[in-house]
Amino acid sequence: MESSAASPQNQTLPRRTLLPKALTGVLVLAGLAALRLKGLLLLLVEKIRLLIVNPFEGFGAAQYAIAAGSMAITVAAYATKFRLGLVIGFVLITVIHEIGHAVVMRRKGLRVGFMVFIPFIGGAVTLKDQPRSAYDDAQIGLAGPIAGTLASLASLAIWKSTANPLYLLIAFVGFGINLVNLLPIGMLDGGRISAAVTKWMWVFGGGVLIYKVVKQPNPLLIVILLLAAFQVYASIMREKEDRFYEVTPAQRTVIALVYFALVVFLGHQTFLAFDRIQMLAN
Repeated sequence: MESSAASPQNQTLPRRTLLPKALTGVLVLAGLAALRLKGLLLLLVEKIRLLIVNPFEGFGAAQYAIAAGSMAITVAAYATKFRLGLVIGFVLITVIHEIGHAVVMRRKGLRVGFMVFIPFIGGAVTLKDQPRSAYDDAQIGLAGPIAGTLASLASLAIWKSTANPLYLLIAFVGFGINLVNLLPIGMLDGGRISAAVTKWMWVFGGGVLIYKVVKQPNPLLIVILLLAAFQVYASIMREKEDRFYEVTPAQRTVIALVYFALVVFLGHQTFLAFDRIQMLAN
């Protein structure tokens, strides 16, 4: 009688379940995704690293001495008329405003000269190299008010968390000063920014300045008016000689949108801060 048992060769091997295969596929995909994510993260970190610049790169002892010395003189001068806490807050916002300019200058590959603060006038960052176009100059001009606005918002946030009215007052002054600085006048940031939008804005700025000189004449306003007039003349002459003021429609649109959005935002925040100060005073 023949045996019914199958030979080992004829036995069917048990099929592998789908679960191990699925797990293997998931692990492979996860590994590939992790490698891809790692590459994207490294690229992002590198991009961020390239964006970070030292605004004081190239500064020597003389530049630091001028910045620190003029800052100390400014604090001392303001302290004779205003509360020390308000003065320090205002000067810090001014410093952050000027650092904003310096950061974009360095991002554009331009060498920063001096950072100086002048009592009752403001601060300034000088350039060893000139911007290559009105578009670059407008970006540098916008960077200061944007940085100053962020600093003012930080002061406003501190007031909301502490209810200390000093920080509300600092925020109000910061919003107001950065708003005034956006007027399309001469050497103000607004004058540099509006050159990339339309130089007709200078007519409005000049009209405001002339009105102030007539209504409240003082030597400082007269000097600013003369400097603004000279800048307008110099820009007209420069436009005939080089392509500095050639700005594409897209660039003009971007600068205009950021500029007017910043003006509206600062105007709104200045009004709100002033209204809150009045409410606290009553």
